[in-house]
Amino acid sequence: MGSSENRAAPDVGSVGAASAGSAGKSNFSSLHPHSTTRGTGAQGPNLRAAYFLNRRAAGDTDGDADALALIPDLAADPTPECCAAYLKQHPEWLAEGLGVNVEGPPPGGPPLTLLTADDILTTDWPEPVWAVPGLLPVGLAILAGRPKVGKSWLALQIAQAVGAGGMTLNRRVVGGPVLYLALEDTPRRLQERMRKQLWPSGLPVEFMAMGQFVDKVGDLRNGGGRLLARQIEAQRYRLIVIDTLSRSIIGDQNDVAEMTLALSPLQEMAHAHNCGVILVDHHRKGRGFDPDAIGDILGSTAKGAMTDTAWGLYRESGKAGAKLAVIGRDIEAQTLALTFDGLTGCWQCEGDADKLEITENRQMILDAVQEMGTAGLMDIAAAVERNKGSVHRDLVDLTNAGVLARTEQKKYRAV
Repeated sequence: MGSSENRAAPDVGSVGAASAGSAGKSNFSSLHPHSTTRGTGAQGPNLRAAYFLNRRAAGDTDGDADALALIPDLAADPTPECCAAYLKQHPEWLAEGLGVNVEGPPPGGPPLTLLTADDILTTDWPEPVWAVPGLLPVGLAILAGRPKVGKSWLALQIAQAVGAGGMTLNRRVVGGPVLYLALEDTPRRLQERMRKQLWPSGLPVEFMAMGQFVDKVGDLRNGGGRLLARQIEAQRYRLIVIDTLSRSIIGDQNDVAEMTLALSPLQEMAHAHNCGVILVDHHRKGRGFDPDAIGDILGSTAKGAMTDTAWGLYRESGKAGAKLAVIGRDIEAQTLALTFDGLTGCWQCEGDADKLEITENRQMILDAVQEMGTAGLMDIAAAVERNKGSVHRDLVDLTNAGVLARTEQKKYRAV
């Protein structure tokens, strides 16, 4: 039979001459992709060449140069343009006809392309991009807290700072486009809050208000995530806020598989487009004022496991002060002391909450000692309503600092 499948592979040395002598044809080799000429196996090397030929024709400049060298006329100049022209003149090399999946691993070699230890150690990796320096790197972040604690005010404040390239939480941020999905707020409520926060006009911030998400995007697990990814790629957002997570995903938030399915595309999207994604979420009921930004997130532990950065906002009822606990893969764990300014609708950062708390406790001890003149550990602990162990540590620090003196009767007095 005369089918091309049974055709013998031409001799490599005669291919160029045959092509050159053919009227109306280029000097490209007519080497058949199933040929074993210059190969090491029955079909592997040339199928591998076809794989990289098709990828190079599509614009992918990475690849195996040795594999492309199996096509002699391309070896000297395997540019994407030459590879594309070659495929037009030699359709037998098209990946579809050969059953070669150009999206998968290359044939004729290891199934995975991996980094070596030296690759990791010697590569000059780029520094992480920060939406908020030191607090919010690129990737997936969850900002969680109890209802009405001020999460949306904080998210809106950060969106304004990124859009304007201004200051937030004592950090100057690099400006860039922002997408804000306000899934629980009407345009009127957004307007009132933005005016209170003194938003200027002309910021590159785009909004989607309550009621629009379901019609325009839908559930992030069922096509909505892909649509959102295309929007992010087109607009090159630096920050995306989704307020709230439960309004963007329909599913059981206690189900590990459901939450992993929902959050994985968001995380991949954030890293692929080098942007920060803040998901506003809730804390479990019954949590106190002691922060655990990961453990307090409502629902499945998959949420905390998937997120790159977790923010926990903690506020005691009736008080302006709050704590913002921050922990993540690329940042140092920290707890900030915040105060809500009702006049501007913004959170003000007062610094390290732990250091401020120690200073306040020490001052309470000093006040108690000064009032009593001299006092022992038991009396001081009772006066400040704290346990003896923590009071003793503060007394030792205050004594070492020369603020208090310890008498022979093991009592303390002010210096």
